[in-house]
This record gives sequence, structure tokens and C-alpha cells, in this order.
Amino acid sequence: MRALARGLFADLAAGVRLALFLPVRRLAFRVGLAELLALFVVSALVQIGADALRFGANATFSWYGLGNEVFSGGLLLLTSAVLALVNRDRALATAIPTIVLASFPILQLANSVSWTRFDVPAGVAVVVDTALLVWIVAVLVRSVHVALEYRRVHRPYRAVAGGLLLAWPIFFAPAIGPVEPWFTPAERDAADLRYPSAASEPVLAVQATLLDDALSSLEDGRAGIADLYFVGVAGDATEDAFRDDVEAAQRVMDERWGTAARSVVLVNNPRTLVAAPIATLTNLRDSLDEIGAAMDPDEDVAMVYVSTRGHPDGALEMRMPPLELVPITPALLRSAFDDAGIRYRIVVVSACHAGAFVDELADDDTAVIVASTSVRGSSGCDRGSVATAFGEAFFQRGMAKAAGLAEAFDLARAGVEERERSGNFGAPTSPRMHVGAGIAARVGELGRRSGSAQIEARRRGAPVG
Repeated sequence: MRALARGLFADLAAGVRLALFLPVRRLAFRVGLAELLALFVVSALVQIGADALRFGANATFSWYGLGNEVFSGGLLLLTSAVLALVNRDRALATAIPTIVLASFPILQLANSVSWTRFDVPAGVAVVVDTALLVWIVAVLVRSVHVALEYRRVHRPYRAVAGGLLLAWPIFFAPAIGPVEPWFTPAERDAADLRYPSAASEPVLAVQATLLDDALSSLEDGRAGIADLYFVGVAGDATEDAFRDDVEAAQRVMDERWGTAARSVVLVNNPRTLVAAPIATLTNLRDSLDEIGAAMDPDEDVAMVYVSTRGHPDGALEMRMPPLELVPITPALLRSAFDDAGIRYRIVVVSACHAGAFVDELADDDTAVIVASTSVRGSSGCDRGSVATAFGEAFFQRGMAKAAGLAEAFDLARAGVEERERSGNFGAPTSPRMHVGAGIAARVGELGRRSGSAQIEARRRGAPVG
């Protein structure tokens, strides 16, 4: 045990020198399976502390972080094995992960600092985060360079190639595996005793009435007129921002696009448990069924807007603790539209990894607009952050002013890109849009009618949205 402790201390000391670009040789590292396993444990413990610092005192411990450790550790071992085979040196399979893990604690702690908490300007924070990313990649390159100390032929080139191969999970792993931290923000409102439990019998009884009242108030479509119906879905109860986002979108659609008597919102939020129907797949299906019965499928259009957190597999989270709700997938949403007999559809998704909805729902009679691609996450995807900015930009800047979906999308995308350039919001979101020819004609008619209504309202001196 003492020998293991001495070896671990030697590895960590050498790792600090490597991370700070001080002279260090491969012989300074104690390479062995015991030391490698100990370094994995140290790395996990350091990451637990780093996540605790990043998310603050109110965060709660989550064992989901273990999945991230196992996943990232497995990728490190796999990549090191590949490098060992390419360089024809089996010792590299343990030497490279040992050196990398020994040098990473200082990087993990540096990455835990949230610069915005210290009133650092957003532009400076972006520069700092970029510098940290460059530092991490440089340390990976140097780790391979040190591990290849006895391979003199093309050593610098091999080190750069190997370091970049080790770095690829930083950019692509979130799209294919778990990236949950060890700590997540406490679900403040869901656990607040000021609000009733969503699973209590009084709430469940009221919820049935709330949905019935909301759906029974929907007006039928008018013959010869293309009417628009709106369903807003605030899927995550852990942040008020999702509810605020959907309610603001409903106001824009009611005032600007004439959905005042043809809109309903489904909200997961402890504050609205006895005021609004909750957001579940079942309630969404019931809402679309009611709309399908009220509308003319050859004239009218139904828009569904979902604001929530997305999962890398393309599903949209529905969270209202302690209820266990079914996530909304593209296939389930398509089925809900089909079963309701709704032909003309508009789907807007403000969530992470939402590109699958474009890929699976796009057709001639459907418009699909999403905040981000399947690979990238939207701004604000991390736990504890606010909802993505795309929903606000699309409805408040786009649909409130534009005459159609394409113009609204362009305004929203410009707003999001401007926000991303000026702030510390991670990778670009790359919003996507598909508008089929059939739905484009329907929306064009809606836009012309909406514009005429606003002109008439101005002539009469009435307020307009």
C-alpha cells in the first residue's frame, strides 16, 4: 500500500509539471495497473469536488456522474489502445492514460470556475474558456509526446496526432454518451412545501377539470378561412424559464396570429398545478385530438411549441416530480398528429439536440423549426441554466413581427447568433428549419390575414400585438 501511495504521489507530482509545461520525463511517472486504477479514483474525486464548486451550495449529489466517469474513462483507454497499436508499443496502452490522468486534476479544477459569478464580462469569459480548451488539448498532445519518449522517429507528429485523437471526445462525446455531472441544481420549486405535490389526489382531480375546461373553450374552425391553432408545452418543472417561455409565445400567437380562442398551454410547474393542465404526452395527444375535431383538415393549421430540455437521443424531457412522465420523441409526436387527423402542422422545438424532429417529421405539409442540431446542444443546455434563447427569439422577435415562418426564423437565428457571439454560451446551436410547400401556402394565407387585421386595428386606434 505504501508503494502504491508513493507511486500515486509521484504520478501526480509529475502530472502537475506536465500540465504547467515544466520539464518532465516518462521515467517520472510510475506506470502500472494499480497506479492507473488509483488515478481513476483520484480523477473521480477531483471531478466531484469540481462539480460541487461549479454548481454551488444548493446543488444535490447525483450518481449519474459515475456514468460520465466510466464513459470518459473507457474512451481514454480505448483511444490509448489504438495509439499503442499504431505506434507498435503495447506499453502505451497503460502509459498514456496514466500520464493523462496524472496531469488532469489541475485542469479539472480550472474548468470548475464559473467566471460569470465573479462579474467577469461575457466576452472575457469566452476568451478564458477558449484558452482553457486550448490548454487541455495542449496537455493531451504533451502527454503523448512524453509517453513516446523512446520513439524518436516522427515523435512530434505522432504526439500531435495522438493528442488530437485523445481530444475528440471533448467535442463529440456529448452526442453519443452520458455527460451528467456529479452535482445538479436542487429542484427547488418541486420540493418546496409551499406548493402541493403533483401526485396528490386533490391536484390529480383538479387536473382533469383543467384540461377539460381548456379544451372545451377551443372554437371550431371557420368555413373558408384558414385558422391557426396553438399548443404550447412547457416540459420541465425544474425551471420557471420554460413556463415563462411558453406563456410568452402564447401571447404573441394570440395577439399577432389570431389564436386567442384557439390556443392552449400545457405547463409543468409547481406554481401552476391547480391553474393549468400539466405537460404530458397524454395531455398533448388529447389536445391535438380536440383540435383535430374542431378544425377543417384541408384549411386549418395546428402549431405545437415545446420548450424543455432535450436528450442526445432526440427525446424531449417531460419532468414534473414526483410523477414519472414519458419523454416526447419525434415518432410519438408524429403519431399524435396522425391520430388526430391533422394535415397541416407546424412544430417548433426549443431544446437541446432537437435536430431529430426535422429529420423525422419533415414533409410537404409540415414545418419543423428547432433550436439546435442533433449533435450540438443549445445555449443554456447545462443543468441549472435558463431555457434556450431560441424560443424567445423566434416568437418575440420573429413571429411578433414577421409575415411568415422563414422571416421569423431568420430573425430568431440572427438574434441567437448575436447572443452567442457576445456571451459565454458554449458551442453554436445551429438552428434548423424545414418548411414544406403545402404548409408554406397555408402560413402565407395566415400571414396575409394577420397583417390585414393589424392594419385595420391601427385604423381604428385599437391596440395590436
